Amino acid sequence: MADYVFALASYLDSTKPLLVALDRWDEERILSRFADSFDTDQIWILAAAGTDIGWLQVSETPDEIHLDQLHLIQSVRNHGIGTRLIAELQERANACDKALALNVIRGNRAQGLYERLGFRVAESDEEKIRMVWQDGLDGDARTAERPGVV
Repeated sequence: MADYVFALASYLDSTKPLLVALDRWDEERILSRFADSFDTDQIWILAAAGTDIGWLQVSETPDEIHLDQLHLIQSVRNHGIGTRLIAELQERANACDKALALNVIRGNRAQGLYERLGFRVAESDEEKIRMVWQDGLDGDARTAERPGVV
């Protein structure tokens, strides 16, 4: 339960300002979507010196690894932690010969990081941008199929 509370708080801290800016904030919808997608079997709480500093959620299909969530507390952002975590997922995806995909909320500064790490836009909607990385494939081939943008 403590992991859920921490994850929800950091999720809301990260996403609420972005969704408000897009005029897409609907607290009931956001809380319901979070509760429905939070899967303890896919969650890793990140800690440093005994303190929770973030969390990530990763799911996998036969064709891709999907970074469902990556949230770091404000004080540890921009220190290379997200870059290292994504690089590890890219290595895992490459070893499994799978694409690595994620969705990023429009306006999120992290999109620049994802682009620097080789992710390319596959599709988008009014709220999110789906980005895909796959080692050795050109931009057109990086659009591994995944139904819709969540």
